[in-house]
Amino acid sequence: MSTYKVSYVFSAMILASSVLSAESFSTTEYIKVTNSIPIYSTVNEDIPTEQCQDVREAVQSGTQNADVVGAVAGGALGGVLGNQVGGGRGKTAATVGGAILGVLAGQNVGSKYNTPQGDSYRVVRKCQTVYTTKSRKILSGYTNIAKLKGQEIRIESDQPLKQIPITVTYSY
Repeated sequence: MSTYKVSYVFSAMILASSVLSAESFSTTEYIKVTNSIPIYSTVNEDIPTEQCQDVREAVQSGTQNADVVGAVAGGALGGVLGNQVGGGRGKTAATVGGAILGVLAGQNVGSKYNTPQGDSYRVVRKCQTVYTTKSRKILSGYTNIAKLKGQEIRIESDQPLKQIPITVTYSY
């Protein structure tokens, strides 16, 4: 007998004795998948939308220029009139006093011309962002179904499977 045959027979005997003394052993088997069912998840998204509307706003009509023009004109006129009164130091005091009184009087007259002529409006566009929630379904995986000895086996995965690996343990 060749040494090759002896080592083969010896290895087979060792393997057989270890299987017999082990009382159980495990192996991996593959079961054919009979159905792959897609699994969908719902995702909610907030979508911004700008909503705008035109709004009337009151506008102050007229300007403050009439008050300023009236004050300057009144001050100048008051100064000229005050200068006409008195003499010496009294003339200077009359000029200054006339200018001050002229400013006050001119401002008062100018403000009468600064009154609004009626209600005035302008249209202003006002916008705000409004969020609407939109739901959509996305594919999140698959439930793979197979049968082994009358029992249904379900395994979830990210893609459809053709076979499901299972570990089978034989005991004796």
